[in-house]
Amino acid sequence: MMFDDSARFRLLHELGRAFAARTDLDELCGVVTRECAGVLRAEGASILLLDPETNELYFPYVANADAEAAARLRRLRFPADQGIAGHTLAHGKAVRVDDTTADVRFYGGIDQASGVMTHSVLAAPLASERGTIGVLQVVNRIGGSFSDDDLAFLEALAGSVAVAVENARLLAETRAQLEALQRATEEHVALEALRRELDIAREIQQSILPRQFPERGQVDLFATMLPARDVGGDFYDFFAVDAQRLGLVIGDVSGKGMPAALFMAVSRTLVKAIALSGLRPAACLQRVNTLLLTDNTSDMFVTLFYVIVDLRSGELTYSNGGHNPPFVVRAGADIETVPSGGALLGVLDAPRFSEHRLQLHVGDTLLLYTDGVTEAADSADLPYGERRVAAVLAGGCYNTSEQLVHALIRDVERHSEGTAQSDDITVLAMRYLGPG
Repeated sequence: MMFDDSARFRLLHELGRAFAARTDLDELCGVVTRECAGVLRAEGASILLLDPETNELYFPYVANADAEAAARLRRLRFPADQGIAGHTLAHGKAVRVDDTTADVRFYGGIDQASGVMTHSVLAAPLASERGTIGVLQVVNRIGGSFSDDDLAFLEALAGSVAVAVENARLLAETRAQLEALQRATEEHVALEALRRELDIAREIQQSILPRQFPERGQVDLFATMLPARDVGGDFYDFFAVDAQRLGLVIGDVSGKGMPAALFMAVSRTLVKAIALSGLRPAACLQRVNTLLLTDNTSDMFVTLFYVIVDLRSGELTYSNGGHNPPFVVRAGADIETVPSGGALLGVLDAPRFSEHRLQLHVGDTLLLYTDGVTEAADSADLPYGERRVAAVLAGGCYNTSEQLVHALIRDVERHSEGTAQSDDITVLAMRYLGPG
């Protein structure tokens, strides 16, 4: 599955940086709708948001060649359970409709009121920690039909849009709270504003890390991230590459605090979007590296490990971009270090990323982690180290991946008791259960 050209990747990258740099919701969403309509060659694009008080969808942001039609759309509202947008909102899944006349979900009232004739639709949910807050939608492909690649691109973009919308909403709430506090005492206002901004940053970051793990018979998967500060630079992700393959990613951004958190958000968006285009792991890391180098004035970098799991056979195909070597726990209790290596991403113009294969058998577990685990120090400044990770893996009988992850984190905490956590700690475990 490949997107039409690199313009879409560049758009995801540029918008990711814009999301990190801007907080004005109108400006962000205006850019998204205009650029989205352009790269998808659609007659129009819109962001529909849910009004929870009236349970209606409305069109605050519309890009359309017909300015009068766009203005009419901005004035419209309709029940949130109606239409293709309503279906997308309710089910939380992206939808492609090639012929609206043949789809019973289509709601013709909007066309009648706006004068826009809708023939084909792509719609992707805006999913946030608070639930699905709206829909990103494009209509009427010019000179052809929308493709599955178009839908995958829209879905990847919708994830960043949802974070941006929530970011702007939360910051707007913060500003309102700040104005109220200023009427009381300037000192109290300053303290509360700082605390709230950190809370917002933490909420935004946690909202983009998956918390619902796949309930499918082939794998048992669990992961967690513990930031050293209010926000961190570690991340993990997993996604269906296709019906039979699962992608797993873990990353660690250089630095701490807000700069690392923003670079982390950009890196995660790029990795997922490029991985979903169908590139193999080594080629995926190569493409991410190229895009991260664009205008990287902060000189930040990221380590990445990306693996594709064949759910039918248990075969792993992976590439390592300077990340900690994972472990495999065999069903017979043998512990293996996964052989790998590679360059950091965001540093070199043309690094070489190698690709490897590894076979998992039923009951085998893959463990991914960041250096916050192995570099956690005790009161004598002795690091936890890879040997102790292996000892935890070999020393316990863990029925689930969640038990394994929690056991490892508890042991790290015992080791570093009395010492402040200096780095983010992220652990992901996946046990292969067979083809199902």
